[in-house]
Amino acid sequence: MKVAVLGAGAIGSLIAAKLVVAGYDVLVHARGEHGAMLAISGLQITGSWDVKIESDDWIVSLEGAGLHPSLEGSCDQAIITSKSKDTLHLAEVATFLTSGPVLSLQNGLGNLEILKQHVFENAAVGVTTNAVTRVQPGHIEWVGKGNLVVGGPKGREFEKTLECLDATYADDVSTILWNKLLLNVAINPLAAICGVKNGELRSEPLLSQAESTMIEAANVARMLGVAIENDHELLDSLHSVLDSTADNICSMLTDVKAGRETEIDMLCGQVVSRGESIGIATPLNSMLLSQIKSLR
Repeated sequence: MKVAVLGAGAIGSLIAAKLVVAGYDVLVHARGEHGAMLAISGLQITGSWDVKIESDDWIVSLEGAGLHPSLEGSCDQAIITSKSKDTLHLAEVATFLTSGPVLSLQNGLGNLEILKQHVFENAAVGVTTNAVTRVQPGHIEWVGKGNLVVGGPKGREFEKTLECLDATYADDVSTILWNKLLLNVAINPLAAICGVKNGELRSEPLLSQAESTMIEAANVARMLGVAIENDHELLDSLHSVLDSTADNICSMLTDVKAGRETEIDMLCGQVVSRGESIGIATPLNSMLLSQIKSLR
């Protein structure tokens, strides 16, 4: 079976490498220096997994170079791992490459809705708490092992494909998306604004602010009818992730330093807009939304 991994940054490169080692034919669609290195030299992975993927172990297509006509319909499945700003474009790429199921494995809310506009019921959605950073083009570090959960109409198919990463299936898609979003709104904006690694959020006053931001967002989810754990369990999850990713520089901080567009609209922005739709104030998420936007 041939699987396309679209928007392969750090997490996408890890997934593509795992699929290669599991015996799948893999097409990687990437951009920039990192994409060029994947095509020329392959991928070096360090940290929780020490492995080298050679350039001839997969096919690499580069964003901006165009897709060769021979690739049309060449894949059985596609997995989108990009930032949310690229979801619409990569959904179109996915429909060129495959008529099979497409998985959105991305941060935030709203990506599944965009994907369904193109592939309808052939869509799946997933979240992962694996922490991966790009050391340099062609080299990633698997900083902390996490879980990977998939759901949606075609989620079962990706549970099998991604068993190499111990993927599990969840019936309730809304819950898995919100659970990941709650961690993201608690960690990413604060780390980006303060310019710190995740582990530094374990100290006050940042810890209290992270916790309060998470609970504020959780209250919006509950009012929308999403099945969310109680506050104590949510905070335990937050502390666990902060511990396991203590040395990780979150992607939002990396984007802010590079002057790139962040995913704040799909994170705190979604909390704010969905809170407004049901009459719930979200001052902490609103503040973080504004502060991150002011850094761009």
